[in-house]
Amino acid sequence: MNKPPYHRQNLAAAIQQQARQQLENQGVAQISLRQIAKFLAVTPAAVYRHFPDKASLIAALGVEIQAEFAAALREDVLASADATAMLHRMVTNLSDYAQDHPQAVAFYLTQPQPVPQSLTTVITLLAAQEQLTTAPAQLVRGVWTFLLGVLVQGATESADVEWITQQLVVLIHQ
Repeated sequence: MNKPPYHRQNLAAAIQQQARQQLENQGVAQISLRQIAKFLAVTPAAVYRHFPDKASLIAALGVEIQAEFAAALREDVLASADATAMLHRMVTNLSDYAQDHPQAVAFYLTQPQPVPQSLTTVITLLAAQEQLTTAPAQLVRGVWTFLLGVLVQGATESADVEWITQQLVVLIHQ
């Protein structure tokens, strides 16, 4: 199957899109610049002009996945003024993203991740609404660590959205 010729920017996007598909289907270790070139019907040199090595392509995927993860986390969070409902929405979003993109989550967890601003905002609001005495920054670190642990463990029947949210509320109020 002949692929259309790519403009320079379009080829970079196509390379990254194909790498993302390889990541989602087989994991990050299986990403191959040569296979991407073959799939896109371009020379390996064309791929290497955009991404000089696999590490640079993986770094670009990391930026993309981090932004996607942060966007998924905050989706529809502001649908309620109640911070506990916002937290529940974030847990739901996180669970949905992890279910839909398990390889992306596994890749995401290979690097230290900063606390998403949206989580900091929700926990700060929750601390104010509940008149908690613990500093919001301390609460945020605990909540983020717990959520990352849930991601590392993967989805289980006993760790559904309701249970996770309930555990976070308990953690926050301790």
